[in-house]
Amino acid sequence: MEDTEQRILDAALREFASEGYTGATTRRIAKEANVAEVTLFRKFKSKENLLKEVLINNRTIFSSLDDLSHLFPKEKDVDLETELRILGKNIAKAMRDRKKDSKRRMFMLMLFEEGRRRPEVAEALSSLLQMNINPLSEYFELQIKNGKMRNINPRSASITFVGYFVHTSLLREVIGDGFLGNNDEEIDGFIDIFIKGILKVEDMKNR
Repeated sequence: MEDTEQRILDAALREFASEGYTGATTRRIAKEANVAEVTLFRKFKSKENLLKEVLINNRTIFSSLDDLSHLFPKEKDVDLETELRILGKNIAKAMRDRKKDSKRRMFMLMLFEEGRRRPEVAEALSSLLQMNINPLSEYFELQIKNGKMRNINPRSASITFVGYFVHTSLLREVIGDGFLGNNDEEIDGFIDIFIKGILKVEDMKNR
């Protein structure tokens, strides 16, 4: 990517994070990038396209699950519950680490806030979530084929799994850690429910 395009994308990320999608203007983005506004439109056509390109340009930063391999335990032949517990804690750590970058944190919050009102922002948020859900769906599908999971909808399982971490990350961002308590304990509790459900063992046997 040429330097001019990268400068525009970096400036757009800062502007979207600071002003939101609605408040951000191509004029200010162009000024921040030290280019003419006509140059911005020649390269990206519209503010909507610019938002999508910002997501693509930051794909590896915004996606925790784009590459699952480094998030799983290094040991081989661990049971599924242990594997998912370690995966969950690594996802949570990746999200905490990325919160240290205030621009990207504010950009994520902007996507959730303005996605309710603007379909183009909702579409961008959807593409971001797909980056996380698709590889995890493939993982669950493989576990089903290998007989480690019962035959369920792998995409639904992925949405449930990813949804927990997205939701709790946003809660910690807005109201702090006091409400949710210890991060590792909360994840252990979620994994236990995710793996075993909420019915008693004897009730499961009677079904």
